[in-house]
Amino acid sequence: MDPVSDHHHEAWSWEPPVNLHQHYRHHPYRGEQIEPRRQREHMFEKSLTPSDVGKLNRLVIPKQQAEKYFPLAGDSGEKDLLLNFEDEAGKPWMFRYSYWSSSQSYVLTKGWSRFVKEKKLDAGDVVLFERLRAGGDRLYIGCRRQGREESPPAPGAPPARPSRNHSCLGDREEEAAKNTAEAPANSKRLRLFGVNLN
Repeated sequence: MDPVSDHHHEAWSWEPPVNLHQHYRHHPYRGEQIEPRRQREHMFEKSLTPSDVGKLNRLVIPKQQAEKYFPLAGDSGEKDLLLNFEDEAGKPWMFRYSYWSSSQSYVLTKGWSRFVKEKKLDAGDVVLFERLRAGGDRLYIGCRRQGREESPPAPGAPPARPSRNHSCLGDREEEAAKNTAEAPANSKRLRLFGVNLN
């Protein structure tokens, strides 16, 4: 056989991935796997205000992005709908999306406060909205921490936690590592409501 045709044939061969639970797309030329993140299209991001993470339990979506990416059908009189998102860890999130005519604003309401609490969001953090690049209805939500300005630690104090400028994905893992790293020398220390009592 001709070595060129053999090479050409191998370039088009395809083998299924070993782990079928991973969502990778096979590249027919190089046989590389492409991460799912590259299949997503960035829609917009929103820097959170104090009222977005406060007791109002709602996220205001900027009007331009709301009308472009989440249009409400005005003809049918539809005032709200449920939007389903997936976060960085693959966890599903459902939010009620509404137009408030009194304030002329588009908002995410039901489900938003739970998202804020679980992701430990603060004012200044950024929420990212993405969708599947190849069309379809799959929506993704993520967050990015604002870098926090911290004062230097007092002499003899344990080192301060680095400024948070990362995804919200690793919060649980980060907390577990922090708690493990800060294990007390005296195992009889009492912890109540997340506070160490000596």
